[in-house]
Amino acid sequence: MGLLIPIVLVLISPSLGWAPPLPLRTSPTTSQTETPPPASEEEPITATDEEIRKPLEEKVARATLPAAHTPAKHGETDGESWVAQRTMVEDYCGWGWIKKEKESWRQARWIALEGTREVCPLPHTYLPRPEDDKNYQYRFYGSFAPYRAYEPQADVWVDVFILKGFMSLGPAKEEIRRSPPAQASSGVNRFAERGANVR
Repeated sequence: MGLLIPIVLVLISPSLGWAPPLPLRTSPTTSQTETPPPASEEEPITATDEEIRKPLEEKVARATLPAAHTPAKHGETDGESWVAQRTMVEDYCGWGWIKKEKESWRQARWIALEGTREVCPLPHTYLPRPEDDKNYQYRFYGSFAPYRAYEPQADVWVDVFILKGFMSLGPAKEEIRRSPPAQASSGVNRFAERGANVR
């Protein structure tokens, strides 16, 4: 009896599992028994007759907006100010460098930038891509947060600047050739060597 069941399954499986494929709706070869659809008096819809949705004017304007033409002034621009330069570092979080007017870029601090949609969004949000304002300078108005942000790639904490307003200063004269903060103990697989940071 134990041998009979596999034999029966082998014999009937072709009739169960090998059904012919269903014909496609737009099959190039149609059988002669099929009747064509009744002809209608309406003309067929062509690609030129289809409704084409135009993009919103605001999105078109933002997509063609050069980084130097982000709003020249936005948010609250009164009080103490800093000069900031957008810097992009591959595989590293953070926004860029910030310093006081008379300080050199060697005294600048690497920051994570925090904006508020109602008060002042971040400058690069006006551009199609966040990296479009790389190496642009701004005058920032706001203050440093009482907390810091964690940078997981380098395993460091960086200062957070809360943006209240900014003025665009245009492209920087030169790129800041300075690495953001990093810890020497950070390696590629550093976190794989130890367990989770649970306390």
